[in-house]
Amino acid sequence: MRRLDVPYVTIPALGVLLLLAIPPSVHAQDWKGAGRIEGVVMDEAGQPIADATLKANCAARGGGSTIKSDKKGRFVLSGIVGCNWDFDISAPGYETFQIAIRLPGEGARLQPFKVPLKKAAAGVSPELQAVAAKADAAYKEGRFADARAEYEKLLALRPDLAPTIYQQIGFCYVQEKQHEKAVESLQKVLAFVPANAQIRAIAAQAALEGRMVDKARNLLSSLDETQIESPDLFFNLGVNFFNAGEVQDSIAYFGKTVAKDPAYVDAYYRRALAYLGQGQTAEAKTDFQKVVELQADGEMATMSKKALEQLK
Repeated sequence: MRRLDVPYVTIPALGVLLLLAIPPSVHAQDWKGAGRIEGVVMDEAGQPIADATLKANCAARGGGSTIKSDKKGRFVLSGIVGCNWDFDISAPGYETFQIAIRLPGEGARLQPFKVPLKKAAAGVSPELQAVAAKADAAYKEGRFADARAEYEKLLALRPDLAPTIYQQIGFCYVQEKQHEKAVESLQKVLAFVPANAQIRAIAAQAALEGRMVDKARNLLSSLDETQIESPDLFFNLGVNFFNAGEVQDSIAYFGKTVAKDPAYVDAYYRRALAYLGQGQTAEAKTDFQKVVELQADGEMATMSKKALEQLK
């Protein structure tokens, strides 16, 4: 998922600043927060893999954590900041699986994703091992152009891994802010696995960051929303659309969020701000009241109460 550069929102008519949260300054070892990433590890037949090891690292925050999957293959990495999280996932007898997950701003949660592990193949060539190691090392060190070059070599050696490799190439382009190329690479992943909601959402987010709003909408038009279990995917897209200046779309996705989870306080708060910016005062007031109802204390509750006083 994506970094969110969320701006301050000023509402002069209220005479009070309503603030969208900005992630705090980065400090060494400061990788703990309120975010959450979860999923399930399984084999090629779809059976869960228990006791798989997941090493998660946020290079920008100088740390991370190692966790295990449970007997049903499930894992949860909680209490983390919004960051680009690199995962190394391994289990005895299986090839190590590496993936980069972009967790949005503070407190974000992502739709659970599936980690497919392949049985370890005998006689993996030294050349293949060397190229894969160089690609992953370059990515982790932030040398994204070098990483892309190595991933492209790996693609020539292992075309059967095309979905994973195109995903990594796409993530490199995301980091380099080459949004159009990022979307192009991630669309190649979708050509193999069109039902991958996580990649479809990341591609849409990259399109929005590149102000390719129509492309983002087109990507999302093929998203089977009945397959979305977590409201967080909708919430993150709402923030993306808001940051792209597409307020009505953001309102729609915040609406999808609360339809999935009627107690999703952040979505009511952000939708209230969006409504207020559109001059839809009655709708904003209703959402501010919902925030106070669901969360009596805290910054969002305090700002909502101030807004309601001004809207009387």
